[in-house]
Amino acid sequence: MIRFVRYAFALLLLLAGMKSDAQQFQGFAFNRISTNDGKGLASNQVSSLHQDQKGYIWIGTANGLQRFDGSKFVSFKVNKLGSDELPHAPVSQIIGLDSVNLLLSFPTLREFGIFNTVDLNYKKIRLNNKARFPPRAEFYLWKDKAGQVFLNVNRYGILHFNLLKWSFEEDGFIALPNGWLPVANGVFSDEQKDQYWIPCDSGLVIFNKSTRESWSKISNPRQLAILNNEYVQDGMSKVFIDQKRRIWISAWPQKIKGGGQVVHCLDSSGMPAPAADTAGYGNRPPGYRELHHFFESSKGGFWIYGGDMLYNFDRNMGQFVFVSSGSDQIGINYELVYQMMEDRDGNIWFATDRGLYFTASGNEAYTLVNLIFSNKNQPTAITDIMEMPNEDIWLASWGSGVRILDKQLRMKESQLYKNPPPANWLPEWKNAVRLTWAMCRQSATGLVWIGCNGGIILLHDPEKGTTQYMRPDVCNGSTIRFIEEDKKGTIWFGTQSGKLIKYENGVFQVVYEIGTIIYKIFIDQSGVVWLATHEKGLYAINGATGQVISHLMAGPRGKGLYSNTGFDIEQLNDSTIIYGAGVLNFINKRNWSVRWLTFDDGLPANNVYRLRMDKKGFLWIITSNGISKYNPLNHHITPYGRKDGIIVSEQTKDADLVTSKGLLLFGGSNSLLILDPAVYSSVKPPLNVTITDFKIFNQFYPVDSLLARPFIRLPHNQNSISIYFASLSYTERDKLTYYYRLKGIQNNWVKSDQGFFANYSLLPPGKYQFEVYCEDLEGLRSPGITSFTIVIMNPFWRSGWFLSSLAFILLLVIYNFHRARVNRLLAVEKLRNKVARDLHDDMGSTLSTINILASMAKTKMGTDVVKTSEYLGKISENSQRMMEAMDDIVWSIKPSNDNMQRITARMREYAIQTLEPKDMLLDFQVDETVQDSKLDMEMRRDFFLVFKEAVNNAAKYSKASRVSVRVSLQGRRIVLSVKDDGHGFDTTKQPISATGGNGLGNMQKRAESMNGKLVIISSPGKGTELLLKVPVK
Repeated sequence: MIRFVRYAFALLLLLAGMKSDAQQFQGFAFNRISTNDGKGLASNQVSSLHQDQKGYIWIGTANGLQRFDGSKFVSFKVNKLGSDELPHAPVSQIIGLDSVNLLLSFPTLREFGIFNTVDLNYKKIRLNNKARFPPRAEFYLWKDKAGQVFLNVNRYGILHFNLLKWSFEEDGFIALPNGWLPVANGVFSDEQKDQYWIPCDSGLVIFNKSTRESWSKISNPRQLAILNNEYVQDGMSKVFIDQKRRIWISAWPQKIKGGGQVVHCLDSSGMPAPAADTAGYGNRPPGYRELHHFFESSKGGFWIYGGDMLYNFDRNMGQFVFVSSGSDQIGINYELVYQMMEDRDGNIWFATDRGLYFTASGNEAYTLVNLIFSNKNQPTAITDIMEMPNEDIWLASWGSGVRILDKQLRMKESQLYKNPPPANWLPEWKNAVRLTWAMCRQSATGLVWIGCNGGIILLHDPEKGTTQYMRPDVCNGSTIRFIEEDKKGTIWFGTQSGKLIKYENGVFQVVYEIGTIIYKIFIDQSGVVWLATHEKGLYAINGATGQVISHLMAGPRGKGLYSNTGFDIEQLNDSTIIYGAGVLNFINKRNWSVRWLTFDDGLPANNVYRLRMDKKGFLWIITSNGISKYNPLNHHITPYGRKDGIIVSEQTKDADLVTSKGLLLFGGSNSLLILDPAVYSSVKPPLNVTITDFKIFNQFYPVDSLLARPFIRLPHNQNSISIYFASLSYTERDKLTYYYRLKGIQNNWVKSDQGFFANYSLLPPGKYQFEVYCEDLEGLRSPGITSFTIVIMNPFWRSGWFLSSLAFILLLVIYNFHRARVNRLLAVEKLRNKVARDLHDDMGSTLSTINILASMAKTKMGTDVVKTSEYLGKISENSQRMMEAMDDIVWSIKPSNDNMQRITARMREYAIQTLEPKDMLLDFQVDETVQDSKLDMEMRRDFFLVFKEAVNNAAKYSKASRVSVRVSLQGRRIVLSVKDDGHGFDTTKQPISATGGNGLGNMQKRAESMNGKLVIISSPGKGTELLLKVPVK
């Protein structure tokens, strides 16, 4: 078995040289993310990395802190009440304190703080140093497994974070020998032994937490070998302990002047480790390089990195391999690697000064090799691949002949051409032996058949190292394009000219001629010989008789092939053959029907070149768009590419092989791809979907703090939202399909075809539940459905309290309207009653008087003329009074007479009619402010009758020559003044009214009914004044 199956990364081997032990250079399929990718990276200078518990990658750049969800970067700049301002400055370290809080370092500002990723608050940490830091002090944050946080200050000391004081304190938590000063970033927290290894300017200090002892070369009670080794402690700058308990130390020795930086590797006891452990470390291009850090992946991949330096230990080669900086499509470009990090999928991330990089990794059995042949003498055009029993890989190539790779993928010298072609051969025949197209190892004899250009066949005996050169006449000089062996041991040849030839019992025999290129010979489980041809479709031939069983050509879907040219054939099951002719053509051997699987069905491209079934029944496909896998159970196709560590698949379209151990090999132009299909047959479902961002009207809101609530409550005018989501797996991201719905407006799941987000505009008020899940290309769904609730509030005019208030107001209005209507009816009823009463009181009594007087006049008419004349006069007076009363009643109930202008006009008219016959002068004055006042019907009538009584009394009893009437407005009261210059009277004696009643008493009652006040001022010989004050609106 090829022994690179335990290799933990996708590697690129550049085989440069034709020596039998060719030098190999290791590299990785680096994926670069830069500011030009449109994802939002703030700067190509990426200095720190951290993956939180949710799976987000936090990035420290030259322009501040960012969060990456696989599709976009989100920047954070906090400046709000209760929070310090998050600096827009380089972030050199990001340390996760828990599921929420990140510890950040801003070295250019000498500032450190904690950022809460949920509520987006940032709080600076105070530095309570007892003395001033050195001007060139360097700072390094670190945390142990118990959560203790420390700050190393180069050439100063170690500060301990005090949570209660929210400050870094010099509290002596770690005791260093007197005068010893720590190196900034050299500390290592040994979680296994609960110790801190601290490089100092004077040597190494090991602080034992359980006993709170500090051990060093001046105090070594345990007699630790490393503390007695002053050589490795000289100029120590960094210490690291790997999973094998090897101790790695970088140092700048002070006792060796000009010696530069060195690396020591010690075993767990502190004694020097075998030299093989550091083999290859010195193999690097010339120039200044500086080691900053060691890094080890969870599966033991070991790295050394820093300034112009990136090494990986190749466990297959047993040495360190320098990863050069370069700008090619699969390399990494760097001058400084700041930090390395492994995510939860096993991918390795690199923070560099030229952008953010990551390379695919996986579990311990991950096998993936990309080979690129760079030397022109190497196999630059692989045409066939074959495995030998010793696990060597033979590569047939156009121009380089057959080349051999051993188990370690080192180029191995072949014995194939040890004995040359026959001397009498033509030069073009001799050259053709290295223009190889096909190979086949005969199972019974172990002999290797090799087909070449010009109909030349080589028969090689690997045991003897001899080669027989043949040019059979049956080939007629036509290139041998393919060689295959059937179960009976018969060797089959397909030629460029279209001859199907078999070799049996030492004889070459033409079985069938099709007249065009035979690209592939495939012998199925029943012994049928299938031929993939150029422009002649697919042939099925009986191997025993040479008869054509079926010949399929291009035709309508379901009945014919997609294309007449095909390059590869595979057998899916007993009844189905798959033919790679443009698309996947599934041929039913029972009825010869054809089913296509095309680009529209998920095939990466409609030009299939290679087909190969793995041992688990999956079909691997090479198209012009790379490699993919077909699952016959659910008909899903999964593409693989750079993120999976596969680089060269687009160039490996000419040859393939399944090894005895199940590995898949694909070869082509300058390239060879080797992969273990078992690694890509994971039955692990994708991670649950994470809500990454929440946007309202194009403004982002902190999603973590929103989702921490039972539901998201939004006002009615914030009802256009965008929800972003992702399953935070950076390898599988492009292989996932998302389905979402917003329950309340959507009952069916919606496939996300536009990206990792869902938009909803102008949502009506209501309660909604957003749900999302994902599904990989194998049809596996995420275990759970991610959901949260959104409540769009009603506007206040649709809220319950408002509608209740509105209903109450409406009821109140209806009630008031009804009440007003009832009041009007009551007022009308009251008016009718009053009119009836007035008619009864004023006119009824008057009519009764007239009736009595008329009866009396009637009895006296013949006997007493004087009495009769007196009675008729009284009848006339009562009739006149009755008419006036009737007129007063009609005037008072007329609505148009409510305003004071009409009232005063009637008052003036009445005064003139009453006083003028008595030769009394009238002075009638009305203030303008009175005109806008109104009196209701009752008050108007009472007001007028009081005035009328006063004028009548003045006309009949005052014996005045002048009467003054004035109507004015004082505040909210109308004041009526009626004044005469008559003889006056004693107010203690009530005068007789001019109308014959108790005048003063009637006027007082009417004033009281108007809520007014009546005052009469009079004395004998001084005239009389009546003052009436009534309230008015």
